[in-house]
Amino acid sequence: MDFLTRLLGGSSQKKKAAANNPQQRLARFKQRYNQILQTWQKSETLANDRDALSNVRRGFQALTAILNDESRSPAPHLCLAYAAADQIYTAVSKIAATSHDEGVVRDAVGVYNALIDSEEEDFLENDVFAVSLMNFIGRTVGSGSMGVGEDIEADIVELLFGIAAKIRLQPEILPVWFTTAAADSNGRLVNRKVDFAGVTQKEDFPLCYQLIDHVHHEGRIGDFARTGLLYIFESASKSMTLEQWIVNSDLPTLMASGLGALYSQLSRKLSILHPDEGMPLILALSDYTEMQSNAQAESFFSDDFQSHMVTFLSYLTFWQDVLEHCRSIDVRHTLIDHFQVLFLQQLLYPSLLESSDVDGGSAVAVLTYLRRILDALDHPELVHMILHYLLALPDYAATSPKAPRSSVTLKRRQSLMLLNLDKDDDRMNPSLFNLVDLVLGSTVSRNPQTVIASLKLTTVILGKNHGYALGSMIKIMDVNQKDPHRTSGALDAELETYLNLAIGLAGESGVDDAYNTHLKDKLSLLESHPCTLKALALPVTPVKAGFFDSEVGPREVGPHYLVPEDPLFKALLDLLLRFLTNDVETNLALTEAIINLGTCSQLRLEGWLSVDPVDYRFRDDDLEPDQFSTDSLRDMYRANRQPTWDSSATPPLLACLQSLQAQVDALRDDIQGWEDHVSSRKLAFKFHEDILEANKTAPTPIKVAKPVETPAGSWTPQIPKYMLDGPTTPSRAQSPRGRKEGLDTRGTPAASPVSSMLGGATLIGSPARGASPFTAPRGANRQTLILDVNANFATITNSDLLKRRIRFRRTAGSQTVEVMLSKYMPPPRSPPEKGSEAADPIAEAEAEAGDDGDDIREASLLHIITNVVILQEFVLEIVALMQVRASLFGEVKFA
Repeated sequence: MDFLTRLLGGSSQKKKAAANNPQQRLARFKQRYNQILQTWQKSETLANDRDALSNVRRGFQALTAILNDESRSPAPHLCLAYAAADQIYTAVSKIAATSHDEGVVRDAVGVYNALIDSEEEDFLENDVFAVSLMNFIGRTVGSGSMGVGEDIEADIVELLFGIAAKIRLQPEILPVWFTTAAADSNGRLVNRKVDFAGVTQKEDFPLCYQLIDHVHHEGRIGDFARTGLLYIFESASKSMTLEQWIVNSDLPTLMASGLGALYSQLSRKLSILHPDEGMPLILALSDYTEMQSNAQAESFFSDDFQSHMVTFLSYLTFWQDVLEHCRSIDVRHTLIDHFQVLFLQQLLYPSLLESSDVDGGSAVAVLTYLRRILDALDHPELVHMILHYLLALPDYAATSPKAPRSSVTLKRRQSLMLLNLDKDDDRMNPSLFNLVDLVLGSTVSRNPQTVIASLKLTTVILGKNHGYALGSMIKIMDVNQKDPHRTSGALDAELETYLNLAIGLAGESGVDDAYNTHLKDKLSLLESHPCTLKALALPVTPVKAGFFDSEVGPREVGPHYLVPEDPLFKALLDLLLRFLTNDVETNLALTEAIINLGTCSQLRLEGWLSVDPVDYRFRDDDLEPDQFSTDSLRDMYRANRQPTWDSSATPPLLACLQSLQAQVDALRDDIQGWEDHVSSRKLAFKFHEDILEANKTAPTPIKVAKPVETPAGSWTPQIPKYMLDGPTTPSRAQSPRGRKEGLDTRGTPAASPVSSMLGGATLIGSPARGASPFTAPRGANRQTLILDVNANFATITNSDLLKRRIRFRRTAGSQTVEVMLSKYMPPPRSPPEKGSEAADPIAEAEAEAGDDGDDIREASLLHIITNVVILQEFVLEIVALMQVRASLFGEVKFA
């Protein structure tokens, strides 16, 4: 036995030694390579010879294995030296291109990868290698090529990415992959530009053109292509020839046209209604299912639309990354100019101009796309360009980048502007119709989806790009006096008024816990606001902003008042007055927009949210003590007095909320058990939220995925989180609170300053849990709890009492809404049958208007109760906002 063991061991050691022997390895390599050549030469038509294809594939795989093994072995590396001397890659390229077989192409890519990853023999510095590789890629994935599967195409683009990464790290190899015959004797590039589009010069830099041909793809292909092209633009600052070549080429045109192509793939008509399956609880406990979308509109929540949207936003983010990393001023200016003319002015703005509220979805689509674009962009130049143009802010040229441009880029910009002027007419001028007009018109629309989309876009602009909204979307008056006029006593009186209003709407249960949570949320929201960041920042010495040659941005935001006649604010108040009959999603977007309006540290609350100090009234019997030891004590006493005010001095927002409270009081007086219904609804939201939290924290079976072998030298780009996260319904959809994300924010990046609004515990109902229909039995498993909750929710929605519909009448020109309770009790409305013709919500709403122009709306009791719970949360948000602002910004005086 020992003899056999030693014999077998010795044989194994001999085989291992033979495998590591450079000479024997070279012999095997030559043998395999010669077999491949012989098979190729003997086959008359390689594409139709299956046996020959199999032999070639096995040969390529063997070459790859030997090269990878040699790269891990100590020198000498004879196989790599032989591959470089004999230029085997030339034959590999020809064989793979003539095979018309995906398997052979995949194995050929493996051979090229092995040669490049060896980092020996300077393959990337070899002109013949570069030509051979690009010819191979052009024949396999180029235009009019054989066509391969996405997985193979991804491998090829990954190979291109690896070369671009090497060029970025080793600029000296750039001339191997980028050559131009237009350079003079001094190496300067001769201007070959003939028109604004630039010159197509694929023969100069085929690697770059291959990357740009794939940047629009989804998944790995697009990620590798975009990152590789990003490295090319970054390398332009290290090569004057490449810099001038990019400026003169059609590369910027292709990039802008590609962005426009992806935008054009998005549906022209869009529906943002949630599907019945998996509908959020807060929508299910309302009349949301009665809303019908246009059958021609694509659903925002469909997989196809989400896929197109993610691809478009990825490419838009790629533009932002290029501008962020490109150190070449001329290249950056050229890209920005093409973005402005070819995408913004010739595609994005016309889609805004052509949108309509009567065709059932085009206005919704444009508003939603603009919101997603602004939410995804953070680059100051792109944001400035889009908002400055779409909002028709004055004199764009005066606020555009002021750094001196080279003669080439200056002439190019002039030609672009002239081209745009030639094609534009009076109808294509933002000064006549712009984003402000679209938002204001959409906010007062009869179509709930249009209103929702407009409010969400408004929220993004107010919260993230606040400086651009001032003077355009919202009308303001500057404040010369910086010292506060409001007193601490007035603040206490206002907080008490709002708090009593909140309790009067939906009871006192859970208010303390909810309010404490709102305080934390509002502090976080205020601290992240761009105006707050500037107001609270420590004074520092101005520093030059790196390689950025300009500091474009919004206007400087100083202290200001909101003009009482502001059209947008009046539209928000008009929506708020109809809060009880609005659909739930409109109310969530409305409250978020109003709260974001109040988060600007420079906007004074007087006149719209709080009482103007000139209207304070103090009681006659509130006399000052005869003597104070110091003047400061007298001032403190005066500042802490709680004033009153006349009804005419009531802030518009408070007056609107008081009108809603009167509507709720009328419902409470007429409907038996109103308080119990409201408490049960609050408890239902709380219990359902607890169930969801329990599902998140409960242990789940761990799925062990099969490990995926990654080829040596491969790289996986960093994919944004919003691309990796599956489409889920955020927490806001389950309760009236938790406005951390909107109801439709699938795939939305979570870094937006306006996305962090509410969170934490919701209102807790006052009835004991044991007396509630939502009792959680001890020891019950999660599945049983969910089934039990769903059954009880079905009982609620099927209740005849809660199906009772109530009409609200608002006389034309009046701010008073009459609740028509016992006067009118229409029968419950049954939802439309599936497949039936969807009703036009605009025509239906107009049909409900009275003969004298009165606004008549109706909703079920189920729907109204849900809105009352949301309204109480909103009022608590206002109280928390006022209190946090007062302490954070010193808005009230204590002396």
